[in-house]
Amino acid sequence: VEEPAGELLIGCLQDITGATSSLGKSVQAGAQAMVDEINANGGIDGMKIVMKTYDTKGDVTEAVNAFITAVTVDQVSLVVGPPVANIANAIKETTESYDVPVVGLALDPACQIKADGTPYKNMFCLQPSATSQGMIMASYAMKNGYKTFGILYNQENAYSVSLLAPFTNKLAEGGITIDESVIVPYGAADTDYKTLLQPIVSAGVDAIYCPNYTQQLVAIVGAAAELGYEGKIIAGLDAAPAFNTTYGGDCSDVYYINNMNTEDPEVVKMIEELCADVAAPNKFFLGYDIIGAVAQCVAEVGTDPVALQGALENLNYEGITCNIVVDPATHMPTDCFMFMYTYDGSKPVMLEEFAG
Repeated sequence: VEEPAGELLIGCLQDITGATSSLGKSVQAGAQAMVDEINANGGIDGMKIVMKTYDTKGDVTEAVNAFITAVTVDQVSLVVGPPVANIANAIKETTESYDVPVVGLALDPACQIKADGTPYKNMFCLQPSATSQGMIMASYAMKNGYKTFGILYNQENAYSVSLLAPFTNKLAEGGITIDESVIVPYGAADTDYKTLLQPIVSAGVDAIYCPNYTQQLVAIVGAAAELGYEGKIIAGLDAAPAFNTTYGGDCSDVYYINNMNTEDPEVVKMIEELCADVAAPNKFFLGYDIIGAVAQCVAEVGTDPVALQGALENLNYEGITCNIVVDPATHMPTDCFMFMYTYDGSKPVMLEEFAG
């Protein structure tokens, strides 16, 4: 039996503890599942993949220190990056000093693109940008006849902020403007969501746009229900499962965007076989696709980091979540399809497919 042709050491930089740990653990689990699958099938041309996880704890300083440890002490060849924009934004400047690609999921374009419009050489995102996702959610809302909106967003969270303008700009194209009195920002210290929501609920809007992380969404949806709000709540990816099980009640008026059709028979089969117990299946398969895409790049160009950067800039990978075609100018995918969902009680129901 031939010995494997060396090892490929990959770092996985995720929130394993902290407020967004369900997301980080799900990405980690998906990435590890693909690592195990590739290794079981002989590795990458005989090269075994080893993945080491670094817990950012949801803290930007922890994240920077963990990244530096990964690339200098452990000398990883590549980093599986987080789905959390605040963490990706924290490390992006530091990554410029090294030649280690970070292949993550932070959908805020500012995580990948500098102020001068050029990309950070090492920062990549393998899911559609906030620009694309915000526009899709607005298109869905207008298509379904919603005309008046309130917005509740976390002004201290890059993910939440990045989804604001694409949504409102798309509505404006359709002739819909939102009064400033029902656009309500809040910060980490603000937890009285009933008070924050009061002017929006009192205005009787058709829908509340609420791009926030799962734990905050759970509290916000609960507060809206306590106030007697009977309209719709439109949220981003983090209203996907495990939002429903975390909330524990009827979420029939919550609408959200997702990366894949979880009612497709092949996807259903993969969920049952690979991640039946994972909190966030969409994040699992995003992590799964990252490793698959990375393995394709390594098979094409080897492990030289500069060559890997080039391969990632020109990536065309048929993933579970998307046919991932990266734009070299943005380091993000182009034209991915996404899906709008709601819940029947607490059961996810896929409604429509939208092009990015």
